[in-house]
Amino acid sequence: MRGVTIRRPEGPIRAAIELPRSKSVSNRALIAAALAGDIGGIEHLSDADDTRILHHLLRDKPRVMHCGLGGTTFRFLLAWAAVQRGSTHVITGDSKLLERPHDELIDALRRLGASIERTEEGYSVKGVRLDGGAVHFESPISSQYLSALMLVAPGMDKGLRIEWHGMQLSRPYVEMTARVMRHFGAEVEVGDTLIEVRPGRYVARPFDVPCDWSAAAFWYEIMALAEDAEVELVGLNKDGAQGDVAVAALLGNLVTTDATERGLLLRRFLPGVPNGIAPVIDLQATPDLFQPLAFTLAALGLPTAFTGLHNLGRKETDRIAAVAGTLAMMDVRVRQSEGALSIAGCCDVREVAWAVHGDHRMAMALAPLALVAGRITLQDPDVVTKSYPAFWEDLRKAGFGVDLV
Repeated sequence: MRGVTIRRPEGPIRAAIELPRSKSVSNRALIAAALAGDIGGIEHLSDADDTRILHHLLRDKPRVMHCGLGGTTFRFLLAWAAVQRGSTHVITGDSKLLERPHDELIDALRRLGASIERTEEGYSVKGVRLDGGAVHFESPISSQYLSALMLVAPGMDKGLRIEWHGMQLSRPYVEMTARVMRHFGAEVEVGDTLIEVRPGRYVARPFDVPCDWSAAAFWYEIMALAEDAEVELVGLNKDGAQGDVAVAALLGNLVTTDATERGLLLRRFLPGVPNGIAPVIDLQATPDLFQPLAFTLAALGLPTAFTGLHNLGRKETDRIAAVAGTLAMMDVRVRQSEGALSIAGCCDVREVAWAVHGDHRMAMALAPLALVAGRITLQDPDVVTKSYPAFWEDLRKAGFGVDLV
């Protein structure tokens, strides 16, 4: 297995980084544009594996659509295939992806009139005109179920009403979906517990994908752990489309964020005792921030409790267990309960090849610990291509030593 060793920069960090484009926005725009009949008008698509695969599948429309490990790709294509009248597609992926939960989405699509059958290959989906109507979700484990239904709802005869009760995990991603849909001409409203999409059609329009705030979170982690750093994130802005912009406020007492002509400039406060970090951080709306925040605050020795983590056991890996196990091996005191994890004590990064559990966000959240340990070695560096293919090269631009072996 390949590995990577990351070494702390020898001097102050000074860099301008062009972040990848948002794969979450890209994937939503691709589905809407495909339903409008033209995916060629999307500018600056993400180069992440998930988006690249989705783009190729929507362009070529093969009978068997293999989604790799992409949960969003898989779920969005299930819904897309359900409305491709007269065509049958098999939606499948790697075994780990097929083991993840999808039944709530499939059941909802069937209630709306979809024809979906489980086969040895994956899921056979016969495209029909969906009746639409109303569906109900009670604390769904993934907001992607709602987004997938919303994206295909304009073509439903009755439109769509989604009642969304209980825990609303990752709500900003649902609002992101509505925002993208409106760009392409859909009429959609997202209320407290009710989502309504009116019957209609999409209109092909140019669309420019913004830079990725989920990727920016790892640069906030780097800034918080560095002693002297200034990094300009070129092209990034607080456009309100992505919930992970919350990282700027959550680490706002450690890292300043200022607008420039080209993007946002991050600076580390002068070294000293950090303060003002909330003792309890609720990540129900932004669970992708869990890993960079957990390793940042553990490295700084700041006791913190994270809540709202209920869906992180169903991602590429069980992210709660992966973080808890890794921090425990670094001598951090960890407590787990349902949907929550608390940490106390400062981490000790040993000279071992740390497992990333096949998870891109795990690898990128661990890498900045080189700033406190001098160096860190990780297994399976190629996982970052799922969302941020240029991550290791961007670390080099910031002065880190990065040796792939």
